Amino acid sequence: MIHLTAIEAARLLGKHPKVGAAANQVKTAQQVDNLRQCVLAQLIGFPAPVTELQFHPKRRWRLDFAWPDSMIALEVHGGVHSGGRHTRGKGFVGDRAKMNEAALLGWTVLEVTPEHIKSGQLRAWLLAAFNQDPGQRTKP
Repeated sequence: MIHLTAIEAARLLGKHPKVGAAANQVKTAQQVDNLRQCVLAQLIGFPAPVTELQFHPKRRWRLDFAWPDSMIALEVHGGVHSGGRHTRGKGFVGDRAKMNEAALLGWTVLEVTPEHIKSGQLRAWLLAAFNQDPGQRTKP
């Protein structure tokens, strides 16, 4: 007969806090990878983007996907329905500062959620952004 403590039993069943946290990290990583693959599928036919481009001269802000020659960028906001960083106070406020600074530097930033990616709206917005006449863009 095997005797387990409550903690050992919970760990085996995946209900120990450390096990649960590790499982959540794996699940989140899989979701992020899946979302990234969906984004990449919609980028077929566009020039190759730079990923994680540090765009600001003083801050360490990065753009998820960027086309510096066209000054077009893509920011993917996940976790919008689960209380992710992009929807909570400090994260939301920080994102607004980042996006405003990008606009002031002349970037056209498309901000999308998983719903925009899955529906194909992302691709439609990218087509519109890349087909826009560069002379119509205003720069500081």
